[in-house]
Amino acid sequence: MDTSEVISSMAYLCYSSSFIRKLTLIQDGGEKEIRGNLHLFLRAGSGSFKSTMLKELAAYFKVDVIESLTSAGLVGSIDKNMNIIPGMAWKVRNKMLLLDEFETEGSGNCVKPLLSLLEDQEYKKSFGRYANDQIEREKDLFFRVKSGEMYVKTRFSCVICSMKNIEKSRSQNVGALLSRCVLVPYSLEDEEIERVVHGHKLLKIKSCPFKKSFDFEVSGPDYKEILSVINTYPGLNKKKQYGRIICDCCRAFAVLGKHDPAIYFMITKLHQEA
Repeated sequence: MDTSEVISSMAYLCYSSSFIRKLTLIQDGGEKEIRGNLHLFLRAGSGSFKSTMLKELAAYFKVDVIESLTSAGLVGSIDKNMNIIPGMAWKVRNKMLLLDEFETEGSGNCVKPLLSLLEDQEYKKSFGRYANDQIEREKDLFFRVKSGEMYVKTRFSCVICSMKNIEKSRSQNVGALLSRCVLVPYSLEDEEIERVVHGHKLLKIKSCPFKKSFDFEVSGPDYKEILSVINTYPGLNKKKQYGRIICDCCRAFAVLGKHDPAIYFMITKLHQEA
């Protein structure tokens, strides 16, 4: 499978998973609820047609590409009238957040709040100053400001793009961020580059079958089947992202509605090699 096929497959799973409202795993020890959203981190060097890739992803997801997102831009900020301006975390609810030129350094970077939003899909913040109370709701999701404290409960899948060798960072926050995503470092093959320079699309993403949010339960037998496939991966290192691999494969199963060992192996490979 070439680079464009891997990214196309993962982008399809990422977008489709944004429709999962509740994902429950039936394990031997009982039920466990996990987030339904699968996240991607795409890394490519200069000259890898990243802009072309992003434009195709943006067109497919029907979202804008957000560049150099700050913490305030992600969670919200206060205007001159003491009203809170909701950030992208609320604006892209039930959709996709597509981030380009992602920054992990500097005082305004959004890594820390993004950690909570990608994992728990919630974020709380005290502004330490007066702000007008306000509330916005959409079914089980909300953006609330009360007594100078903001609380957002949202749900979105995220695709992050960067030219930096971010997986070599020694920052604990960056390491935690990468663990929440499927990391896809890519370099296009000559044939793929030829397709781009001749005006052909690089990605071929299947149409998402979902129109509204849904709940999904991974039964005990299906959970064990996912585990059995993952455990046959050659050279599997259970000390490296094993739990993340299982959860992401469960998300893929919820989207596909059937077991796909090739997809499970691809997710395992990407996590193990990150």
